[in-house]
Amino acid sequence: MRFAFLPSLDKWRGITPAQARQDALAGLSVAAVALPVGLAYAAMMGLPPASGLWAAIAGMIGYALFGASRTLIVGPDTATCTLIAATLSGMALVAPEERLAGAAGMALLVGLGCLLARVFRLGTLANLLSRPVLVGYMAGVAVTLAWAQLGPLTGTAPRPQDLLRPLNALFRLVLHAHWPTVILSVAACLALIALRRWRPRWPAPILLVIGGCLLSWLFNFPSLGISVVGDIPAGLPALAIPAQVHSIEAMLLGAGGVLLVSFSSGIVTARSFAARSGETVDPNRELLGFGAANIASGLFQGFVVTGADSRTAVGLAAGASSPVASIVAALALAIVLTLASAALFWLPQPVLAAILLLAALHLFDWRAFATLARISRAEFAFAALAAAGVVAFGVLNGVAVAVTATLMYVMYVTATPRDALLGRLPGDTTLCKLHLNPGAEAMPGVVVWLFESSIWFFNADTFRRRASEVLALSGQARWFVLDAAAMTHADADAIEALTWLRQSLEERGVGLMLTGGHGAFRMALDRSGLADAIGRDRIFLTAEQAVAAIERLDTEKAAASAARQGSD
Repeated sequence: MRFAFLPSLDKWRGITPAQARQDALAGLSVAAVALPVGLAYAAMMGLPPASGLWAAIAGMIGYALFGASRTLIVGPDTATCTLIAATLSGMALVAPEERLAGAAGMALLVGLGCLLARVFRLGTLANLLSRPVLVGYMAGVAVTLAWAQLGPLTGTAPRPQDLLRPLNALFRLVLHAHWPTVILSVAACLALIALRRWRPRWPAPILLVIGGCLLSWLFNFPSLGISVVGDIPAGLPALAIPAQVHSIEAMLLGAGGVLLVSFSSGIVTARSFAARSGETVDPNRELLGFGAANIASGLFQGFVVTGADSRTAVGLAAGASSPVASIVAALALAIVLTLASAALFWLPQPVLAAILLLAALHLFDWRAFATLARISRAEFAFAALAAAGVVAFGVLNGVAVAVTATLMYVMYVTATPRDALLGRLPGDTTLCKLHLNPGAEAMPGVVVWLFESSIWFFNADTFRRRASEVLALSGQARWFVLDAAAMTHADADAIEALTWLRQSLEERGVGLMLTGGHGAFRMALDRSGLADAIGRDRIFLTAEQAVAAIERLDTEKAAASAARQGSD
């Protein structure tokens, strides 16, 4: 058995020289997108801009060595970075050096948390954020991220409370806007939109960065009052354990939320691209890759990274088919940091803000909301609640509200499961739900009842109440068939409820037959002795088999009765 923390070598096998060349070219395309995105996300979190590139370089190498996917690219992510920024602000970390140490420490904790989750096979953590919550969370992040860019886009400083009073904020921004900054921001946004529309294969962000740096140098943007990135240290940082800048309890709490969001977001990205490339995604294997990526990022003064949809899409579009693309992209970024960091001094902040603004607009998935509204109003409501919670209460609190509401809804649905009486259509032996098939009829003297859930401690009373109501309406029924096709589990409360049903039917002189039920449910019946109490000859795989057995018994009973009458 392979040791849990050894990387898989399968994705490195069979790489031909031609594939390696294609992957190298794809890696350069990935680097062209990762460069401006990394700078932008770092600036958005109040970190030194170079930290975004450090995180991308270390993260891509770590995932390429230990991750499971051949084509997934990791890096800074909108949702994760927004949550990190909110967490750092909640810790009252203000200075860039403190925020960098806090972000790097959080990356290290998230990486170690991923490895610990890998040991205990907790990949199902990704399922705690349901699709409606994730859609709403992304929408809320999009709104808050777009709003946060108004400052660098207009040369003003919008206040957090302005988000809930947009008209007042808009009026104040117009009065205090720095118009050279506004003009540059509008031009940058229009250039990005135009390139994506008419030249979608061109690396729009890197072209915007190059053009912005050139114009800033030619016209001396700082002298015009337009903010620029400023000095970026050349080279790569030294390998080091991040300094502790806050209590370990606060760091663990923040890292826990970031781990859940980043891993869920990364798995969604991995699954969506795996479907296109024919790969399969095992969340437990991805925990190892994400863990290695974040530990590497934390040790090299980066921050939390996860599956990056834009960079993965660019890599696949350029022909990436192996981890070589990630390695080449990381090396290209390292070369830029070593040889061309001085040129990035002139990069205008409005250009980075324009890149983030377009990313935020892309993050708001209107079609997903429309689909949820068509499928389920409840799920649409949870998505809207998540979006509103993120905007009103902050990223982590908003997600907590939405996840709590979703889990409460799931418990409510499980505590009040549906049930149905079954019958037959004329000329058919297959059972169907009576309330959905008006032409169906119940079998004389036989009640077939389907309970559409396992019996748990929180719905056992519902089972008893509905069973009592069905018994009260059953009249002169001789047989009661419990269809347990939906039951996968039976705890002590379930055994007690089923024992109550058997005894109640016995007191009425009604025979009980039980059908369906999955492995764990059947094992619980055996261990508790309830299977013997019911009678193993009265337990069947399907309700149709039970009804057929009842009809055979009735036929045999009628034949025996006729024989006795004949002998008399």
